[in-house]
Amino acid sequence: MNFKTSVLAASVALILAGCGSDDSTPAVGGGSSTELAKKPTIAIPESGKFIDAQVEGLYYVQGIEGADGWTTADGSYDIDANDPSVKFVLGNEHGGLVLGNVSGRHISTPYEALGTQDRVVSLVRLLLTINANGDDTSIAIPAEIKNAASNSNIINSLKSIELDRLETTSTEFLTALASATSESYTLVSEKVAMDHLKGSLENLDRGSDTILTHWAKGSNWTFVQRSATQRIGQRNLSNKDSVDFNLVIHADRSFGDKTFEKTNIPASNIFTIQNDKFIEREGSNDGSISGSYALTYLSCVENDGEFGWVEENGNELPACDGETNYPQPEWDDVLNHYEYKLTDPTGIVTEDIAHSWDGVAEMGAMYECMANSNCSEKALTVYQEQERDDSDKQDQSKLLLEIMSGSYDPITDVYTETRSKEYLNGNNEGRISESISFTYPVEKPGVDRYVDFKGTWEVTATDPNCPGTVAKAQFEFTDTGVTMTGDELNDCNPESYNGGSALYTELAAMDYWWFGTNAAGVSKATLDQLNTTIRWNDREDGENRDHFKINRFNYIPAGVNWDRGVLTRFTLNDQGDKIYTETWRKIAN
Repeated sequence: MNFKTSVLAASVALILAGCGSDDSTPAVGGGSSTELAKKPTIAIPESGKFIDAQVEGLYYVQGIEGADGWTTADGSYDIDANDPSVKFVLGNEHGGLVLGNVSGRHISTPYEALGTQDRVVSLVRLLLTINANGDDTSIAIPAEIKNAASNSNIINSLKSIELDRLETTSTEFLTALASATSESYTLVSEKVAMDHLKGSLENLDRGSDTILTHWAKGSNWTFVQRSATQRIGQRNLSNKDSVDFNLVIHADRSFGDKTFEKTNIPASNIFTIQNDKFIEREGSNDGSISGSYALTYLSCVENDGEFGWVEENGNELPACDGETNYPQPEWDDVLNHYEYKLTDPTGIVTEDIAHSWDGVAEMGAMYECMANSNCSEKALTVYQEQERDDSDKQDQSKLLLEIMSGSYDPITDVYTETRSKEYLNGNNEGRISESISFTYPVEKPGVDRYVDFKGTWEVTATDPNCPGTVAKAQFEFTDTGVTMTGDELNDCNPESYNGGSALYTELAAMDYWWFGTNAAGVSKATLDQLNTTIRWNDREDGENRDHFKINRFNYIPAGVNWDRGVLTRFTLNDQGDKIYTETWRKIAN
């Protein structure tokens, strides 16, 4: 959310209506009090429900390794208040497709378990496809999955499903299930899944209605908002059911450490909610450089140039040392398969800016309930689809279809928002952008929260070229690095790590780029860092041939310390082909 654009636009509308004044001014003082509002206490429920319609037969485990079971006919599952996280698996006690870990809450949906729009829609498609009920008002997972043996085709093929590649990785499972049930299965379409999601979630009340006093205007709490665009796509206007998506790359190590360190700029909005003003804090920066412009930026920094923007013929163009025709690097066809989106170094807010609450409320969702002091888990946890006019003149020349899933977790105290935006007309008709953001309170500016990797993580690896083959390992993170035991996959063959180890500096030189970047600790990562995609060169010392890899990470926080979620690590090549998938889950501190 760009405050300077969005709030000012709302402010102009208020001024024209005769009910507002200048909205953005340098902040010169606080409200009448700087005392922080107390956080409310929200009881952890004894049970919850998994809803994509009501889902029966989904396997779950309480806490790290607690009691297990299957969701009942109304989707219910039990919660251990002493270890209030729940792991969901499409499978049984022998394994299967791990969906994710969620904090104990009244209602969980595919969004809380998976986070990203593409994987959520894929899960809904899969559940609808295998639904054993006569209609889709409720979903029953076939009993053959619950009763499958440990080395059965059903369990082994479930372990190989990748929700971001559902079409190509689910065939073996659907064949195995058909053999066991004597039914036939054909994946339902994305449109059917989206319509089902809307019908199930749009009017569903979820969570406590206890007012979040620390999320209210005048609480004096500071909030950090971190976001990452996940995919950008283009709909085929001749065949509206066809969309070509590219993953978004947020960081690139292939230019070398110097360029990476200069361009690895944190992107976040920081704001304090005082009684009379909404204060956008110095250091906020949600500006971005995308597409081929990002290549100009990277090349400029690599050659020690000064990047900026120059206006030419009414257009703002990227420039290096004032030159808009600065040469870009020539990279095969990486931009045919990926989009770049890097943080704009010129977009940083250099001083605190005060905004009126009237303008902030116009932005809706979280901002509206903050302004009205009525935020609650129920108010923040919503699913919405709407068309809106995004044009400057409000003349419907730029219509957007927005799909938004908002979810507040009382245990993590994090509001997660998943958005999909599609242009319905104009020059960008059919362009789709999918993103995720995390907003959470901190005591004051300069303070942040993190996921600490120290502890033991269970790591499961699969390779799309060897369906049914799974390698399992344990990674133990300490103050200095990691020790690895168990197996990794090497050309479809599990091979022992033999107790191998690596320092955080060595991990950071690869795709685990966040290690060592945060002053709070070398083992810690921010939520946006764990939802980014990075390009790097896996070339060995002394090797002449480049070996570029792209790694995509997804993580939704769970648990009080945010470390009970499931981290998914995808490895791809420059052509967009998946070559490796890992899922991580912390099993000991």
